[in-house]
Amino acid sequence: MNNEKFTVPSATFTERPEDYELKVMLPGIGKGDAELHMEGKTLTLKTNAKYQNPAGFRQVAAEFERTNYAMSADLPEMADPATLTAKLENGVLTVTMKKRAEIQPKKISIG
Repeated sequence: MNNEKFTVPSATFTERPEDYELKVMLPGIGKGDAELHMEGKTLTLKTNAKYQNPAGFRQVAAEFERTNYAMSADLPEMADPATLTAKLENGVLTVTMKKRAEIQPKKISIG
């Protein structure tokens, strides 16, 4: 039996004219501790917090509990999964993806 506990992280999903952006707060999570998977139109995030104090140091206080995070998000039909990029920096995961080319805004010249 699997007794893993996960917390749903805070996230914001923004639509812009050309793309979508998903920002997920992952305090204490490093690049090697997060997994991002795409199946169909569902994006799934799972983390495994593995923090250890450096040799010779002892933690005396903490502002947040090190926890594992998990979440899934269904992407809009207009999103192009082939353009998905992800970056984890300073505890913030930023996922961006373009809208499909056929629905992006375009300027039409008048002759």
